[in-house]
Amino acid sequence: MRRQDLSFWYVVICLAIGLSYLFLLSQTQFGQANALSSTEIPGQIELNLPLIFKYASPTPTKTPIPTPSPTPIIPTPVGPIGGTFTSLAVDPNQNDNLYAGHFESGVYKSYDQGVSWYRKSTGLGTLKIQSLAAHPTNSNIVYAGTYEGGIYKSVNAGDSWTAFNGGVLGNHIIYDIEIDPNNPQVVYVVTRIQDSLIGYLYKSTTAGASWGLLLNGKIFSTPDYFYDVDVNPLNSNELYLAAHEHGFYISTNAGASFTAINNGVEDLSARSFALDPAYAGLLYAGVWHDDSIYRTWNNGISWMESSYGLPEGSRVYRIYVDPFGRTQKRVFACTYGNGLYSSDDFAQSWISRGLTGQRLYDFLVTDGNPQRWYAATESNGIFRSTSYGAGWNTIMGGLSLNAITGMVRDEESDQQYAAVYGKGVYEVLEDGQKWQEISEGIEDKTVIDLWILEGRLAFLTENNVFVKDGDAWSMLELPSIRSESTDNTYQSLSEKVGLSSELLSNHYERNVSAVNQSTALEEKAVGFSLFATEEELYLGTVGNGLYKRVNNDWESLGFEGMTVIDLEAGVYSEELFASVCDVDNTCKVFLLKDGAWQPAQTGFGDQKVYSLLRVGEKVLAAADFGLYQWSHEELLWQLIQPTPAELLSITGSSCVYAAGGNGFMIMSQDCGLNWKEVDLEDWHYQSISLLSPGLILLGSRETGAILLSFD
Repeated sequence: MRRQDLSFWYVVICLAIGLSYLFLLSQTQFGQANALSSTEIPGQIELNLPLIFKYASPTPTKTPIPTPSPTPIIPTPVGPIGGTFTSLAVDPNQNDNLYAGHFESGVYKSYDQGVSWYRKSTGLGTLKIQSLAAHPTNSNIVYAGTYEGGIYKSVNAGDSWTAFNGGVLGNHIIYDIEIDPNNPQVVYVVTRIQDSLIGYLYKSTTAGASWGLLLNGKIFSTPDYFYDVDVNPLNSNELYLAAHEHGFYISTNAGASFTAINNGVEDLSARSFALDPAYAGLLYAGVWHDDSIYRTWNNGISWMESSYGLPEGSRVYRIYVDPFGRTQKRVFACTYGNGLYSSDDFAQSWISRGLTGQRLYDFLVTDGNPQRWYAATESNGIFRSTSYGAGWNTIMGGLSLNAITGMVRDEESDQQYAAVYGKGVYEVLEDGQKWQEISEGIEDKTVIDLWILEGRLAFLTENNVFVKDGDAWSMLELPSIRSESTDNTYQSLSEKVGLSSELLSNHYERNVSAVNQSTALEEKAVGFSLFATEEELYLGTVGNGLYKRVNNDWESLGFEGMTVIDLEAGVYSEELFASVCDVDNTCKVFLLKDGAWQPAQTGFGDQKVYSLLRVGEKVLAAADFGLYQWSHEELLWQLIQPTPAELLSITGSSCVYAAGGNGFMIMSQDCGLNWKEVDLEDWHYQSISLLSPGLILLGSRETGAILLSFD
């Protein structure tokens, strides 16, 4: 056979084989497709359509259908106006512009003398503000000292902040910031690290870019720290330092060395200096105990007690000299609980300038006609006077920045109540829009918790328990204990009420009667939580366990040395759940059953339980990692809804549950089968109440309360 004939048949055979293969392949794929169609849609009519092949064609990708975004839920701020402000500063070139440091929610700025305020906290790593300082000539530069977060600087008038810790101040409490008025590149700070009594004085010659240590509190016979540092505006080499329990010190070489100047000072609990630039050597100093204020005309070589006119026990937090006075400058004393006082005769006598009963943390005067006085207070926000203290107005611009420490509903009367630390107890009316105080006749407004006892409202303060008795209140004293209190004693409570443990220790100081200053103290227990069954009242304390009210006295129910975070009744008679933590913040849940406490921690691991709630036959727990339900059959806690952060509070009624956490809320409207998460601002929502099935009231530690409305 010829070669070309062979080639012809070779092509024919290959073509035949290829066509056969394609035919078999098409039949197989078409049959599979028909089989799949018949399986998925039984009874469907099969259509014999032509098979079309597309070689090297990419498989098409379906365009995903976007999931509809939920409608944003915009919260409505509610609750009484107020908040704890620790510091004030003023723009050196425009005194309408003020800065205010809030202890829990950062820095605020006003452009209109405090009529309205704007939050200016972008870049702050912590929002606990302890001190502020404005550059003496540059309106753009402001410093903010934080509580345990070091120092921050703004170079754009507070619009943003950057840490200026120089690698050493990142975890320090910044008590005071002093800018040298003659050389603003030089900045001083006095600091302490939490859980240590050793203080530090740092100096920067680079406007905060780097810091050098000048002094620490190990130099004293016992460790100590500092509250205030001042530069003499007439001589930058002169520094003055107030030591917490060791009095007053001077440096004449810009901080290279210090000398004690306590001749004539009987009380060494130093807090504040004020220098009068009109008279070289004239200084005023405030102390915490005893005589309260001292004066010197010779740079501290000798002091004279100068407190005539001040009420007994005036604890002076800050001394301030009017910068706009002339040859005889007015001097002010900010007291802790006795308001504002001033002297016009070099502190020979003092008169009240109002704000009676207020705890004042800072004060400043701005020039004007008339002058404007500003005061920063604990719990009650910022005040302004344009009448030399004859009258004061709250200038909060609608800000509600107090800690909401508890909420409760009286199911019988359908009345809703809220505890506002530092402001009292309020009845919540008009779907949360109106708050009316009902504790007007009680001086102590430090409300920590509240509950309903036999149809009567009961609430806990730092000093007592009060129970509604008709139109009056009955007072129950807290249990007496023997204890060695320290700042750490109040750490768990400080997280609830929005104050530092250091400031809380000042509150309880007046309630202590010393048996022997070197030994334990006879004092009242520090309350943390309140709970009531139909007839019984229970008190959870900080570090002293659980008490029950029996025959007009308190009976201990155990947990000595532990803090009782929350309580809830079990499903069966006389059952009681308790969430408790020890001094190391190791937390567990216990169940009181048959008269004895049994561990009920299984299912939690090492989690802390912040809130307990019984709804019908269910007992729920809000914990570090989510919401749990107690299983009576298996005697353990079962996770029913995980959360992105700790869950702090829970409420419920029928089949509607809601719980607040750190920056979010979850809710279920079908008995917990399905949950919806609502993202909120990054605050600690530690109390919650269901006003109606579609209206939730959330209370935060930092920024008051908000209303959330649902369809």
